Amino acid sequence: MPAIGLKAIMRGIGDLPVLDWLAGYAPRRFRLDAIAGLSLAAFAIPESLAYASLAGLPPVSGLYCYLVAGLAYALIGSSRQAAIGPTSAMSIAVAAGIGALAAGDPGRAVALASGIALVVGIICIVGRFVGLANLAYFLSDAVVAGFKTGAALYIASTQLPKLLGLEGGHGNFFERLVEVAHGLPDASWPSFAVGAAAIVLFLALERALPGRPTTLIVVGAAIALASVFDPGRYGVKLVGELPQGLPMPALPDLSADDLVALLPTAFACFLLAYSEAISVARTFAQKNGYDIDPERELLAVGASNLATSMVRGFPVTGGMSQSAVNDMGGATSPMSLIVTSGAVALTLLFLAGLFRHLPEPILGAIVLMAAKHLVKVEDLRELRRASRMEFHLALIALVGVLLFGLLQGLLLAAVGCIIALVARASHPVVAVLARDPASGRYINHARLAEVAGRSSVLVLRTAGGWLYFNVDQINRRLLELLAAAGRPIDAVVLDFSMVPTMDLTATAGLRSLARSLARRGIALHLAELRDDLREDLQARGAEADLGTLVSHRTVEQAVAAAQGQAGYSGSQSSENPTA
Repeated sequence: MPAIGLKAIMRGIGDLPVLDWLAGYAPRRFRLDAIAGLSLAAFAIPESLAYASLAGLPPVSGLYCYLVAGLAYALIGSSRQAAIGPTSAMSIAVAAGIGALAAGDPGRAVALASGIALVVGIICIVGRFVGLANLAYFLSDAVVAGFKTGAALYIASTQLPKLLGLEGGHGNFFERLVEVAHGLPDASWPSFAVGAAAIVLFLALERALPGRPTTLIVVGAAIALASVFDPGRYGVKLVGELPQGLPMPALPDLSADDLVALLPTAFACFLLAYSEAISVARTFAQKNGYDIDPERELLAVGASNLATSMVRGFPVTGGMSQSAVNDMGGATSPMSLIVTSGAVALTLLFLAGLFRHLPEPILGAIVLMAAKHLVKVEDLRELRRASRMEFHLALIALVGVLLFGLLQGLLLAAVGCIIALVARASHPVVAVLARDPASGRYINHARLAEVAGRSSVLVLRTAGGWLYFNVDQINRRLLELLAAAGRPIDAVVLDFSMVPTMDLTATAGLRSLARSLARRGIALHLAELRDDLREDLQARGAEADLGTLVSHRTVEQAVAAAQGQAGYSGSQSSENPTA
C-alpha cells in the first residue's frame, strides 16, 4: 500500500471544482439554482425525518445530514445535479449495523450511526489514494437491481409495524411478517387509517402533480389536520418536539473498540455509498452532457460523510430521487445544494416546532413510497431474458437480503460476483483467427474458417488474463484446436492483444506449452504482447523456452515471420504499444 503523505493528499485534492464553477458563475444561474435548491429542500426535509426514523434514530438526525452533507459535496464533487443525503437503503443498513450495539439507548444509537459515517468518510478519503475508486465497478448492475428490489421489500416489512401502531419487529423479512401477523389483534387501527390515507394521497398526487414536492404537501396537510384533531388522543404516535437550533460539531463519543466493531457495517455502507453516488453522478452527467471524475466523487462522498459524523448524522450518499428533484428544478451547479443547506438551517432555527404534531405513520408512508421506487421488476425480467447468470446473481442479492438482512445480503451478492468472475475467468474463450481478404486483418469469423483451414499457421487468440486457475484450461483448449486442425501445422501464433496480465503459474504454463510444441516441431510466435508483460516474462527467465521474446507488433507480421516471407525482419516489430 503506498504511503499517504501531505504532498500526495494535496495532489489528490488538486484544484477544488468549486473554484471552477464559481469562477464563471453568472447571477442569472443563481435564480435557477435557488429554485432547484428550495425544491430539493421541500422534498428532502420530510424525507430526511423518515429516513432517520428508518435508521432507528431521532428524526432530527436526518435534517443534520442535509445541513452539512451538501455543503461538503459542493466544495469537492464533480456533478452539477447530484444531491447528497440519507437514502432508504443506507438508512436500513445503518439500522442493521447499530441495533444490537445500541441496546435500546437512543444516545448511543446516534453516536454509533455517526461513528459509521466517520469510518465511511475515512475509507473514502484513504481509498482515493490507494485505488478503491475501482470498487464502484465491482457490484454489477444485475446485483444492484436484485439488491434494491430485496431492500425495498425488506424496508416495507420494517415499516408495517409503524403503520399499524405496533412495536418494531426483529429478524429477517419473513420473520417480521410473522410478527406483524401475530400483532394484528393489538394494532392501532387509527394509526393504520392515517398511514393508509397518506399512501393514497401520495399516489394521487404523484399522478396529478408529477415532479412536484408531493411529500411536503402530504406532511403539511398532516401537520395541519393533526394540530386540529389531535390524533394522539386515539393512540396515534406523534414525532414530538425536534431540538431547535443548529448542532455543535463534535466527534462521535465512541471508544476504539466501538469503531472496530463498526468496521464491517462501515465497509458495507462504503460500498453502498460510493456505488450509489457514482451511479447518480454518471446518470445526470450523461443527461446534461458533461463528464464527472470518479476519484473526485470518492473524495466528495468521503467529505460529506465526515461532515455528517461531526453533527450527529449518519452515512449519506447520492440519492436518485432527490437528485432527480434537483435536476428537474433546474440546477446548473452545486450551488443548489448550498441553498438546500440554508433552507434546512432555517428550518432547524425557526420551524422545528411545527413537526411535533406530525403523526409517525406519515413517516412510514414516506418510506414505503420511497421503497416503491427501488423495486426493479422490469430490470429483473430483462435480465432473465438476456443473461441467465446475471439473473441468478440478481436473485442471490434479492433472496439474500430477504433471508439474512440488508448488509448480509449485500455481502452475499459481492461473494456471488467474485464466484461469477472466477467462473468466467476459469473458462476463457480461445478463438481461431483467419485472414480477411478484404482488410488483410486476422479476425474471428465463421465465414473465414475455410481460409483458415488452408494455412499451415494456426492463429489463436485468448481473451482475459492468464492466471493460475485457468492456465491449464487455456493450454488444453489450445492443444485441442491444434489436434482438430486436420492438417500439418508448422507454427502457432498467439494473439495477446486481449491479455492484460499473466501470473507466475501462467508463465510456467506458457513455457510448458512452448516446450510441448517444440517437441512436435511447431514454432510458437507471440503477437501484440504488451510491453509490461514482455518485461515480466524476461524477468521470470522465460526466454529459455520462448526465445528472445520478440513480440510481433501485429498478428500479420507474426504470420509473415512464421511463413518465412522474404524481407521480413523480427527486429522491425519489436515496438509494441502498451494497451
